[in-house]
Amino acid sequence: MYANTNRYHEMLNNVRDFLKLYQVPTGLSERVMDYIVSTWSMSKGIDTEKVLSICPKDMRADICVHLNRKTTHCAPGDLIFHAGESVDTLCFVVSGSLEVIQDDEVIAILGY
Repeated sequence: MYANTNRYHEMLNNVRDFLKLYQVPTGLSERVMDYIVSTWSMSKGIDTEKVLSICPKDMRADICVHLNRKTTHCAPGDLIFHAGESVDTLCFVVSGSLEVIQDDEVIAILGY
C-alpha cells in the first residue's frame, strides 16, 4: 500500500516538474493535473499497458475488446466532441456533469 502511495506522489512530482520545466500555461497545467489525479483514482495506479504487454497477442486482443466495451473516463476540462463533428458513439454521464457549449456560451449542463 505504501509503495503505491509513494509511486503516486513521485509521479505527481514528476508531472509538476515537467509542467514547470516546459512552462506549460496555468490552465493547461491544471487540466493535466486533474487528468492525472482522476485517472489514477480510476485505475488505482495499475498500468494497463504493462499488464497487456505480458499477455499473449490473442489474449491481449480479447482484453482490449472487453476494456473498450466499458466506460471511458474523461477528466475535467476535456473536450468530448467539436461542433459539427461526425458522431459515431453514444455517451452517458455516469458521474459528474457535462457542459454543452455553443459560441462560447453554456447552453446545457447534463449530469447524473
